[in-house]
Amino acid sequence: MSDPSVYDPAAIAAYDRVASMLSPAAGLVAWVSSHRPLDGRTVLDLGAGTGVSSFALADAGARVTAVDASRPSLDLLESRRGERGIEAVEADFRELRIDKRFDVITLSRNTFFLAQSHDEKIDLLRVVARHLKPGGAAFLDCTDPAEFLRAGGDATSVTYPLGREQMVTITQTSDRAAQVVMSIFMVHSASAVTAFHETATWATLPEIRLMARMAGLDVTGVNGSYAGEDYSARSREMLVVLEEK
Repeated sequence: MSDPSVYDPAAIAAYDRVASMLSPAAGLVAWVSSHRPLDGRTVLDLGAGTGVSSFALADAGARVTAVDASRPSLDLLESRRGERGIEAVEADFRELRIDKRFDVITLSRNTFFLAQSHDEKIDLLRVVARHLKPGGAAFLDCTDPAEFLRAGGDATSVTYPLGREQMVTITQTSDRAAQVVMSIFMVHSASAVTAFHETATWATLPEIRLMARMAGLDVTGVNGSYAGEDYSARSREMLVVLEEK
């Protein structure tokens, strides 16, 4: 898995700016809310990073436990949570053991794909099953693998503005055979360039169904957009709902 704990403060700040731009926090909340209520419910946000999704979930009324392996990321989250009901937990979420269960568990914006091997993904799904309340649901917010396959293995780069004084260039290379995508983020400002990377191993929907069953879960819903559209060959998102068997 990518190890954000090695990032220096400048890289964490850059990661936060990029995550704030790329993470569909409002869309995530709308999608989860269409399946399960959030107000007054408990949410376990796995791979919370600097808190972009955790803040959105808490603002919708949830009591959030935000888990991430990066202490610097959680430090930034804690400095900005204000009065929100968010508890930060530093842990490797593949091995997490918290003595409580949750109404909702979220793995937002390809967090599930950061578990590199099938075995790691199954371990992660077992953590989900162990921490899910009866009647609860887990939500995997993933890019559809077809988006990675369309690149054909060639590197692609896109540059986005980050406000008035920064921009980010995202370069991705996909390996079809290994189902791996490498993303390199270069954040440019007038005085500095900060880089960080992420390696993800995607899984197809049939693979997720099989791994979920091995972990004691069932795929009970799949959407192709945050608006709840049905998943299809044209979908850019693969949004998976999991429940206990």
